[in-house]
Amino acid sequence: MPHPTASIPIVAIGRTRPVAEGADAAFAGTPYRTAAIVDFTSEPAAYTYSAHNLGVVLQNLHPRPRVVICGTGLSHETADEAIEVWDTYVKSWGVTETLVINLARAAQDAGGDWMAEIMRRLDEKYRPQGHA
Repeated sequence: MPHPTASIPIVAIGRTRPVAEGADAAFAGTPYRTAAIVDFTSEPAAYTYSAHNLGVVLQNLHPRPRVVICGTGLSHETADEAIEVWDTYVKSWGVTETLVINLARAAQDAGGDWMAEIMRRLDEKYRPQGHA
C-alpha cells in the first residue's frame, strides 16, 4: 500500500476535456491528482487520443501514473484499446498498485454521478480504511 500522503497520478481518457478537468475539485484533499487528460476534440488534432499518443503520454509522465480512467463517452473498442496500451505500460515499467476504471463498460449506471463512482473505486483501492 502506498504511503498515505503519496500522490496518486491519474490519466483520464474522454471524448472532451471539460468533464475530466472538473475532477480536480473532487480530488481536493485526497491523494489523487490528474496527471494528464487525453481526449478526442482538443487542438491541435495531432495530439488528441490515439493508442500511440496515449503510449507517449504514459511513457513520459513522472511520477508514473497509477490509474487510468476511460470515460463513459468512449466506445467499448476504444476503451479496450486504451486499456491494452495501459497494460503494456504497466508491464514495461513494473508499475505497482495500479487501477483501471472503465466507465465505458460500467456494469451499472451510477445514476449519472460518475464522479462519485470514480471516488468510490479510488477510495476502495487506495484508502480502504476510510477517508482521512
